[in-house]
Amino acid sequence: MFKLIFSPFILSIFLIINCAPKPKILPEERTPQNVLMCAVKNQMEFETFACIVNLKLKGTKTKTSGTVEFFYKPPDLFSFYPRSFWGANTFRAKGEDDTLTIYFPNDNEYHIGSFFDFEKSALWGLKMDLKTFLEIITGEDGLSEEDVHYAGKDKNSFIYESENERWVKRYWVDFGRCRITKSLWMDKKWGEAYQIEYKNFARLQEVELAKTIQIKSSAKEDAKIKFIERKFNLPIPEKKFQLKIPPDAKRITFESKQK
Repeated sequence: MFKLIFSPFILSIFLIINCAPKPKILPEERTPQNVLMCAVKNQMEFETFACIVNLKLKGTKTKTSGTVEFFYKPPDLFSFYPRSFWGANTFRAKGEDDTLTIYFPNDNEYHIGSFFDFEKSALWGLKMDLKTFLEIITGEDGLSEEDVHYAGKDKNSFIYESENERWVKRYWVDFGRCRITKSLWMDKKWGEAYQIEYKNFARLQEVELAKTIQIKSSAKEDAKIKFIERKFNLPIPEKKFQLKIPPDAKRITFESKQK
């Protein structure tokens, strides 16, 4: 049962990366271009990121919740483990380049392989490599002044859209506060889609960051992330990214949830 629940956890944990402080100044005139320029300033590359989050996961077969500690060094080095997620020693995970390693101490089992192979078999049926996945979730190369065009407005937001050979991306930006409140990512090749909502904003270093992030996928998997604590640009000990697997551990694979 744990391994069925584990796959939506992997997706939700990447959303944690979508927070980095960068000063913004609200424009006096709220035009689509001015609001876009202001919102883009909320995005910034950072050297390290660490956080503790509460996760609530809901799928077609089960639902669960727990607390997870997460460490990240761009572009693609991360680790995470539970504090109260099916028990504090249920699993540990590490990702680097396009390789994902997960160790289950209680069963002395581990999974190791490319992120692409893992997500095909266990991650919401999506088909993407780790780099693409991180770009989608973090908004990198998404919301920018050069590649995004104005697509309309609703009661409180300007709507912006971008498109490339694979993705159609849509953003709802609150024109009062110049912050993204919702985004929609649509995969033209595979027909998958995410709707991501950002809620309960708090000010941190002159930036308003969402304390709660909620994902809904067209695969009917939901994830809700609530930040308990988060730190930027602090030194993270190398041991936080080390994952030792005993020589006698059994290697496993994740069967597709679609079967």
